[in-house]
Amino acid sequence: MPVNKPTTPLTPDEALAKLEQFCAYRERAPREVREKMRELGVTGETAEQIFNLLHNEGFFNEERFARAYAGGKFRINQWGRVRIRMELQKRFINPQLIEVALDEEIDEKSYENLLSKLLAQKRKELEKKGDGQARIKTAASLVRAGFETELVFRLLGP
Repeated sequence: MPVNKPTTPLTPDEALAKLEQFCAYRERAPREVREKMRELGVTGETAEQIFNLLHNEGFFNEERFARAYAGGKFRINQWGRVRIRMELQKRFINPQLIEVALDEEIDEKSYENLLSKLLAQKRKELEKKGDGQARIKTAASLVRAGFETELVFRLLGP
């Protein structure tokens, strides 16, 4: 379904109010804010002024977004660092901030514990079905989930 453009252009104050609400709902990447402005029909100098105002007022912050995203995707979605890194890159987050977010939000011990747990669950599930390639399929599944190949095979064992 196409996005409906406003029939009458928004005033700068209306646009600012909508964007404040948009940013307050959850953490946003700078690119998401710019896309929302385009969607609302805010362009040119007005868009730059609103963008800078929102940034200066702390409505969005690239590092804060990267940290929240990395932590959430690891804890809730159980993604590996490789996938999280790729998703943040797709959102045009600064590579240094991506590394900071991954280092700060994902504890190495928790990461390995989660991976071990997922490996055991997946392998047990496949072996229960009598799958002769349970080890390889388990590894492939967790590599697709964004875990490092070397780490997957090291923890998977023979």
